[in-house]
Amino acid sequence: MKGIIFNLLEDFIVENLGDEALEEILAGTGLRTTEPFVGPGSYPDEDLMALVAQVVERMGIPTDEALRAFGRFCIPPLVRRFPGFVTPHSHPKDFLLTVDAFHSTEINKLFEGAQCPRFHYESPAPDRLIMRYESERRLCALVEGLLEGVATHFDVPIRHSQTACMLHGDPACVFDLTFLPPPGTP
Repeated sequence: MKGIIFNLLEDFIVENLGDEALEEILAGTGLRTTEPFVGPGSYPDEDLMALVAQVVERMGIPTDEALRAFGRFCIPPLVRRFPGFVTPHSHPKDFLLTVDAFHSTEINKLFEGAQCPRFHYESPAPDRLIMRYESERRLCALVEGLLEGVATHFDVPIRHSQTACMLHGDPACVFDLTFLPPPGTP
């Protein structure tokens, strides 16, 4: 997994638990990585999940809830880091339809060796999107949090349900999204 995700998780830990907690977690988790995480670097997935386990323990919340919170947290710093990826879009559906292409081209250019998730789409109606998420990491709760963060960023509520899940033996996670009118819209 690329260092940018680790850097975001470090920021998430600091915001929720403080600088001291981050230092304690990094020192006491027994990570395979001994050097600081660097954005373009590659690090073991196990190290990320070990850090998430520490967040879960210290915050007293389930893993899925921690991953969703982390996903929500990630959107603002990612928008700041990659504004050209987001600013052309005024609606979350338009933006989400570009995520797979962005991963396939830009992320792989910026972060050599990135093992990006794949997304496939169906658009059954103007206010709906079916997103199919495929990844060996099976971080569907993180994807849910990212979707919630995207809804907040665009100020367009997204009602979503997961109709299939890799954690339950399905070949992919499938999210059925409905885009609701923005708050205050008649």
